[in-house]
Amino acid sequence: MNTEHVLLAGGRVIPFSDIRSRYSLSIFQTELFYTVCEYMAKQAGARDVAYKVLANLYALKSSRVKDLVSLLYFLKEEGHSCIQIRGYEDAVNLLDEFHHEIMPRVVSLGSNHIPYLARSTTLFIVLKIALHRLFRIFSGRSIGATSIVRGWVEVTDSMYKDRLASSVLLLYPFPYGIARQFRFFRTCKKSGLRVRLAGLPYSWRHLSGLLFHPCDSALRVVEAEVQAYVDYADELLAQGVRTVYTSDEFEVASVALYERLIANGVKVVNTAHGVGLYAPFVAYSEFRGVNFAQADFYRRRCPDLTPVVREGKNTQLALARAEDALDLPPAVVLLDQNFLDFQCLAEDRALKSTYETLETLCARDGLPLFVKIHPNSKDDSASKASGSVRRVRRWEDINGVRPIFVTVNSTAFYDVQGHGPILICDERSFFPEIYFGERLMTYTLDNLELSIEKLVDSANWMAAARLHEQRGR
Repeated sequence: MNTEHVLLAGGRVIPFSDIRSRYSLSIFQTELFYTVCEYMAKQAGARDVAYKVLANLYALKSSRVKDLVSLLYFLKEEGHSCIQIRGYEDAVNLLDEFHHEIMPRVVSLGSNHIPYLARSTTLFIVLKIALHRLFRIFSGRSIGATSIVRGWVEVTDSMYKDRLASSVLLLYPFPYGIARQFRFFRTCKKSGLRVRLAGLPYSWRHLSGLLFHPCDSALRVVEAEVQAYVDYADELLAQGVRTVYTSDEFEVASVALYERLIANGVKVVNTAHGVGLYAPFVAYSEFRGVNFAQADFYRRRCPDLTPVVREGKNTQLALARAEDALDLPPAVVLLDQNFLDFQCLAEDRALKSTYETLETLCARDGLPLFVKIHPNSKDDSASKASGSVRRVRRWEDINGVRPIFVTVNSTAFYDVQGHGPILICDERSFFPEIYFGERLMTYTLDNLELSIEKLVDSANWMAAARLHEQRGR
């Protein structure tokens, strides 16, 4: 067999590509993962800001790197059962660096033939470049302000409501929800805010390389991104921008933009847009994290950054406060997430299994079950639903009940603080403490029913709601 695989005792063969689906995305939020991304960027010969952007690109976009880190994690957990490992040269080099003791069981298959960026990822980046060029047509010439807010969708309003009146809001392409973005654009216009579309000055010359030279697409993406962000920094400096408010730790090359701006005296404030850890290399003057652990993660590779725990939420919910809901009938609220959009297979399995368990429990005990649809979900089918399940997009549709929230790992963990308790999934490899800190109320698929049954009691519910209101910070 000439494909990359692990041979286990007993003769079972597991292809590298199947190992990743065994684990939660949380294994790609660990220091091991980011260390591997940096190692691979060095191996590719990247230097200076290109090295940082390539490490970010590997961390956020590379299926190959995630497959290799999954292999390392598998060996850490189950290496004792491995008889032989067959892999391409890059996998062999990685094993030699991080698991040298296993090398006698490693067989090289020669040079790597697997691209570090999937073709679909490269084409998505091409689409992004085209959208940025399109937005620039409608962006206008002059910003006319020293303070700007970089935004994408309505979450920006919750993050920087106090800054929008004195700043210009620049909206950049949001391919995951174009209709959602333009609804926000119209709302801002009607509110009298200074808002306009904006795009980065990507060069068309990079498109042919990305389209027709897939073998070295990662390095070509880095070249295109660094050029666009550095040129955009020069545009902002030329227009006199002195303060930038943003939420873009998920952008692989924003580090190139902000290093240049900060070096020229511009203040850059970033507010975390979610609970996860994204690009390991950033450049901000101040990072407002959801919790201190998250803010401190970014400070490790950006020592001049000031980490701050943000006080506000992404969304102010139209729900009753816990003390006002105490005498209402109990209900279970499952927070939907669009995991398959990001190939989070283990999380999607956990979400579906959680739904099935809750559906059975609620039907048996006569409890209402709500499924709160994720804003970026393209339809209302997070899981197959029966007629007794209410699927809602608006939080206000959940009023009139005493909610018990259940999530795999949604950012709404913080949004529902003060409205009721929440259970977080703690299946193997999920590591909820990475996102939410310590002292959590967790569940596994084996104990979910018991956890819900305890919270149906109003006294237990209120005690858990008060605990949740204070924790995770």
